[in-house]
This record gives sequence, structure tokens and C-alpha cells, in this order.
Amino acid sequence: MTSPQLLVRTLAPSEVFYFRSGVYIGYATQVRGTLDSAALAQAFEILRKTYPILSARLVLDPTNQPSIEAAPGLPAAIDEVAGPIDDPLFGLPELKGHAAAIHTVHGNGDTAVVTLLTHHSIADGHHSLYLLSELWKLYTACAAYTATAPQRHDFPYSLEQLLDQRGIDAVPLTDLSDLDAFAAFPGVDNPPHPPERVRIRLSAADTVALLATGRSHETTINGLVSAALLAATAQSRGIDIDTLHYTYPVDLRTRLTPRIGYPEGTNVLGIAHFVADPHSDDDLLALARSVTSTLREGLATGELFTGSDQFMSSADELLTSAEGLSRIVVSTNWGVIPRFATPADLTIEDFLPAMPNTLMSPLAAHVITTYDGQLTIDTADSAPDESRLLADHLHNLARLAQ
Repeated sequence: MTSPQLLVRTLAPSEVFYFRSGVYIGYATQVRGTLDSAALAQAFEILRKTYPILSARLVLDPTNQPSIEAAPGLPAAIDEVAGPIDDPLFGLPELKGHAAAIHTVHGNGDTAVVTLLTHHSIADGHHSLYLLSELWKLYTACAAYTATAPQRHDFPYSLEQLLDQRGIDAVPLTDLSDLDAFAAFPGVDNPPHPPERVRIRLSAADTVALLATGRSHETTINGLVSAALLAATAQSRGIDIDTLHYTYPVDLRTRLTPRIGYPEGTNVLGIAHFVADPHSDDDLLALARSVTSTLREGLATGELFTGSDQFMSSADELLTSAEGLSRIVVSTNWGVIPRFATPADLTIEDFLPAMPNTLMSPLAAHVITTYDGQLTIDTADSAPDESRLLADHLHNLARLAQ
């Protein structure tokens, strides 16, 4: 419980889901060189003052409603350990409702991985990537002793508030209430080992070729990766592709008028839902175009703003059994990861997502990013051969650019 004087607002339905499932997302930067821990702590403190949502806590209010609590005196959740840098969450302590945290793992020599963790209730992927970019700008300034006083931003709005401001009387995501179903599956609360990271990465040349394939065949990177992912999942699990339910979030910021800045909203997301036609994995280009056209139709009709009845009815049915969960495929496309500012004595060598284990772990998302010109898909444990098949399909699609 908390004091009413500190409450900012109760969480909206699009935010409550992540509160109940305890989802934090990590944005990890693997670095080499001189990492100044004091400068990093100072940069994070400035970031928290600039964006007070990062100093907040997620709590239950006196009426037992999930809420945002202002906590300006709350010490920053920042820690560092020695360990393997290929595990950005090695030694991660309990986050205890903090809206954001910094976790650093120091490896051998001058290597480390610095991870910004944000609770999904207060920031989606694009919002958090913006905050990560700001963190590295501030770190660079702090390391050079040139950091200036921040201009304070307001707390971000929920998507429901942003839609209401624009005269849209709808919410894109209702609360999925049956989260207790996840607790019934082995290993959710206390997994015997951390989920194994599975990573598929294309070369820069293959990434350029895949982009060219999309342009010449009237689809997108999202469509091509989605088609390859659906085909690989169906083939590796030995099931028909039309039995899979594919869902992914869509950033609505640039699709609303006026547009919404990254830090203005928490989860400015619509939920796309797609079910393939039977045997559509026989032609991945046609399947990719179908994914793309279904998304465009959902945007044109407003379904991504009003919510998909098909998605919600499917979720109610599929989330209640292990067999149902095996039919769900989830991706999230974070797009092109920008080059982050760093001092001359520090280089960011790689970027990767990091997701602590939660009740939602059985629905591990395939995170699609492009960093340093290379398309990458990261996920946790997958079915046997799924990653190999996915890589094969992507390479084959890239060859169609000619």
C-alpha cells in the first residue's frame, strides 16, 4: 500500500497487464574500454530527474489498484557484478517495483555489459530505446564533466489517455485476466536454469539483400521475418502453419495525429494478430505479403486502435493449456538500433535484449532488431531445429533480391 499523496495515477488496462505479469525488459549494451561507474551513476541520476517516471515505483494503492507512485527520494536501482558478459542479467537483484534500473556485468579485461531495465508498464520498446540513447549521451557528458541541469518532463500518458485526447473512443488492449494459467506450467516461477539465448544474425550484406527482396516483392522486413518465423515454427514443431496464432505489437506513435513523442506515452502499442492460410509456407513471399497486407488493413480499419476481437477470443482459449501456448508465436520489432554516444575511450560493440524470467516466459518473444547493419532475431529456448530453419529461410529470402 502507499500514501494517496504520492499517487500519480492508477494504471490503465494497457499497463495493468504488464504489472500483473511482472514484465521488465532489458536493453543491454556490450562495451569495451574504460567504463566509469561514477559517471554512469551520475548519468542515471540525471536521467531520473529528467524523466521522473524512472524514479517512480509500481504499487497497489489503498483500494488495491495497480498504480504509479511518485518516489523522488527513492535511491536509484543501480548495481554492478563480475561475471559473464554474455549473460546481461547475471547477478540481477530483485527489482522490487522500481520503474527502472541499471545493471552492469563486468567481464574479463576491459569488457562489460550495461543494461537499462524498464518495467513494461511504464515504457514500451521504442520509449525505452530512446531512454537508453539519452543515458549514453548523459554518460558521455558526465565523463567529460560537461553535464548540464536537465529540463524535467511530465509523467507519460497511457495509451487510453492519448487516444481520448485525439477523440478515439477505444482501447487497443483489454486486460488478459487469466494470468494464473501460466503458474500451472513447470519452471515458470523457479526454472531449473535460465532460458538459453537463441540468436540468429544476418551479415550486413544479407541484411541489405533482404531489404531489397522486400522492396522488389511489395513487402517489408517485418513481413519477411514473420513469414520465415511462422514457417520455421510450424516445420520444427511438426504442425500445420494455419494452426499457429501470430501476434506482435505495432508502435502507433507515428500513426496518430498529432504524433506522439517517445517519452510522452507508456505503451503506445496496437496488437496485430495473424493466422496463415493452410499450406502458405509453400510460398514465403506470398505469406510475407499476406502478413503485410493484414497489418495495413488493421491500421486502415482502425482495428489496431479499437482492439482485435479475434486476438482476444483466441487468447482466452489458448492461454489455458500447454498445447494452446505451443500454438502462439510472438515477435516484437524494435527496428534499427541507433549508434549511441560514447567517450573516445569506450566502444559499444553490440546490443541485445535481455528479459528476466516472469509468468510470461512461456510466451518468449522473438525480438527483431538491426544493429550495425545486421538483422538479428533474439529469443529464449526454442523448439529443436527452429533457429536453423529460421536462418535458412531468411538466407533463402535474401537470395531473391536479384
